[in-house]
Amino acid sequence: MVIDTCVENFSGAVLKVLAASTHKCRPRDDPRPLIPAGIQDELRLKNRLRRQWQVTKDPALKAEVNRLQRSVTRQLNEWTKDQWSATLESLDPEDQSLWRMTKRMMRVPTPSPTGHPRENRSLRF
Repeated sequence: MVIDTCVENFSGAVLKVLAASTHKCRPRDDPRPLIPAGIQDELRLKNRLRRQWQVTKDPALKAEVNRLQRSVTRQLNEWTKDQWSATLESLDPEDQSLWRMTKRMMRVPTPSPTGHPRENRSLRF
């Protein structure tokens, strides 16, 4: 009985510490749109053929993989341009979306830290 209570208290404490230490990721303000089903199907086909080619080394399969790669790249570029055009057309100075996008585009990303000086061997004297 006493052991059960101790185990229960210990488990509760471990779960509480785990919940407190787990990084909570912030959801994106603007979730990215899903890639259209036709492009996804072509990607799956290309990947399946590439895996087959890696096993068989059949030149015909390699040619088909290369053709599909070019096609998928072209379709994705087209779709990305369409998405960007739609985003630009939706911007409106009245609802501040134009200014938010300008701020987001003009922001210079902060550089990542290089590490501790003791770990960086090139800084040793």
